[in-house]
Amino acid sequence: MSDYLLSDDFIKRFGKREKMAFQLLFEKYYRPLCFFSARMINDRSAAEDIVQDVFINLWKHDFKTFPNFKTIKTFLYNSVQNRSLNYLRDLDIRDRNYRQLGTPETEEHVMYQQIRSEVVTEIFTAIEELPEKCRNIFKMAYIENQEEKEIAVYFNISVNTVKTQKLRAKNYLKTRLGDLFIFLWILFPDF
Repeated sequence: MSDYLLSDDFIKRFGKREKMAFQLLFEKYYRPLCFFSARMINDRSAAEDIVQDVFINLWKHDFKTFPNFKTIKTFLYNSVQNRSLNYLRDLDIRDRNYRQLGTPETEEHVMYQQIRSEVVTEIFTAIEELPEKCRNIFKMAYIENQEEKEIAVYFNISVNTVKTQKLRAKNYLKTRLGDLFIFLWILFPDF
């Protein structure tokens, strides 16, 4: 199925809004996108809602704006990331409103949620700053949990190149994030 998603035939069918093409895309990326979102927001149910909303939004979108599979995949991951960050922001706003209304939310809990949201936002901002190939390999390795060999086949590169790109990502993120670097292990235990 993965190879077919990369084919011109898939893009052609997708551009014509064929339900079969959309269904294949959904089956391939629903779970990885839910995992990606759940890692950010720590709420599996909300993550599923976010991913479903992204697919609904994709269905409403003009399919002809996606000239290749890479643009579709980028749209999906960026949309899920943005909606997940918005979810965390909305949680933060809700927590502040509860506190102002005198609900039993502790100030420490609200502060924790705010800090958590800011840390996650900073980490994903840093990931998006990686060079494109390095960023894509990072996401496939740590967000989609794909093996190095699978990534190498996908990009038509050697496994050593994948390892090198992963190391470059780690080095960049370590420098860029400073003390926040340790939180990458919380978000991505395989990191």
